Amino acid sequence: MATLQTLPEAATLLPPASAGAPMLAARSFFYSVFKHRRLVIGIFLLVFLVSATVALLRPRTWRATTKVLVKVGEAVQLAPAEAPSRSINVPLNPDVVAGEAEIVRSRQVLEEAVIRVGVTPEAGTSMGEMISKMQLALTVAPAPGSNVLQISYLGRYPDRAARLVNTLTDVYVEHHNRAYANEGIQSFYAGQLHILESEMKGAQHRLRAYLRRTKVVDVDQEIHILNQDLQDAEKALRVHREKIRGAERKLTEVNAQLGRTPPHIPYSEEYRANPTIQTFKDRLAGLEIERYQALQRYQPDDRHVRDKEEEIANVRARLGEEKERVLNVQTVQENQIYRDLQRNVLTIEASVAELRERETPMAEHVVTLKKQVHELRDQRFMINNLKQVADEKAYAFDLYWRKQEEARISEAMKNQSMVNVTVVERATPPIEPENGLLLPLLMGLMSGLVVGAGMAVAVDYLNRRLRFEEEVERYLELPVLAVIPELHTAPDVARG
Repeated sequence: MATLQTLPEAATLLPPASAGAPMLAARSFFYSVFKHRRLVIGIFLLVFLVSATVALLRPRTWRATTKVLVKVGEAVQLAPAEAPSRSINVPLNPDVVAGEAEIVRSRQVLEEAVIRVGVTPEAGTSMGEMISKMQLALTVAPAPGSNVLQISYLGRYPDRAARLVNTLTDVYVEHHNRAYANEGIQSFYAGQLHILESEMKGAQHRLRAYLRRTKVVDVDQEIHILNQDLQDAEKALRVHREKIRGAERKLTEVNAQLGRTPPHIPYSEEYRANPTIQTFKDRLAGLEIERYQALQRYQPDDRHVRDKEEEIANVRARLGEEKERVLNVQTVQENQIYRDLQRNVLTIEASVAELRERETPMAEHVVTLKKQVHELRDQRFMINNLKQVADEKAYAFDLYWRKQEEARISEAMKNQSMVNVTVVERATPPIEPENGLLLPLLMGLMSGLVVGAGMAVAVDYLNRRLRFEEEVERYLELPVLAVIPELHTAPDVARG
């Protein structure tokens, strides 16, 4: 049959599907598959061979399963006063299943089971990584309609998987009994009491050793006494320094007085008449004679008379300035006041030196007291901390002792476990592996057929030619009047 090429925009002008669309689609599908049968066969063989190779090369895994019966304890149902109370059986709920599954999958249970079996990590793998992989391979699920838990482990070797899951179940039962046992509460408190007693005695011993090492009896009283001593010492030091400053001021004043006091004073003096006065008197007498003679020759206002009068006035002025007697012989002696002042200076200097020498020990004593006060304060903090720790340990010991008594009374009144587990079926080495060859081969077969047919349909769908009379009538809405067959596929009779 000849093919007709569609227009590029023909896909946008397609009419709605007619009643014969399913038949046309099936015919198109088979046409595409048979037309591209080589492609379909090649893809099918490729996918099937890949699936078969993977199935053959992947390691076999074996699943071993144990079954554990979980019996939930009885619960007391309270009733009104006129009716008796009765106990009911608690069904296996998801919370109980989740709790048991967590115990089975716990790292401690898996590590103990691995140690018992003797499994060691592979080269380059730590114990933690191996436990994490085992947790992924471990499955805990309840059996439908029963109180049975199925513990399954997926391993590479059947014998080791069965042995490991059986050991894991035994370890789980032991841990479960220890976790739910009520009689362990009293023993727990007893163990805690033993630990707390040793801690309390250790704290008290540390407190006593610290007090003995620091030689402190009553730290608050000692701090009070030291503070009082420190205040007295600081007051004495201030008074002593005031004394030093007073002595220094006194020394300064005495030195000033010593500087103003002469070291020697006159003892005896001998005076005689002043010869200068007699000379001036003789000179004055001569000037008077000369003045008298000048007045005999000149007038009183003459220059010669006035000059003589001026000389007479000058001599009289000098004569008035001169003393009647002058010191002839003088005897001096050492000043007693000066000597006393010097003695006072030396005494004050010695006192100042002594006060300064005494200042250093007093200042060092104040510093030592301050240091002792700071050390005692630090020791008080340490002692208070040690006392607080000892009191807390003693309080915790007393509290746990009361809790132990309460647990002992409670266990005496009630000795019943809430959840009990019992192994009802142990695992045996599995016969068939978990990942056999049948399923991968079937999946490879189906995947090869689906992928090959899909590729054929996709390749044919990309070809936009009209292949059948129904497609021509559907898309062009024109009747088909005749069909011209392809000459290389038509029979010989049709060609003739």
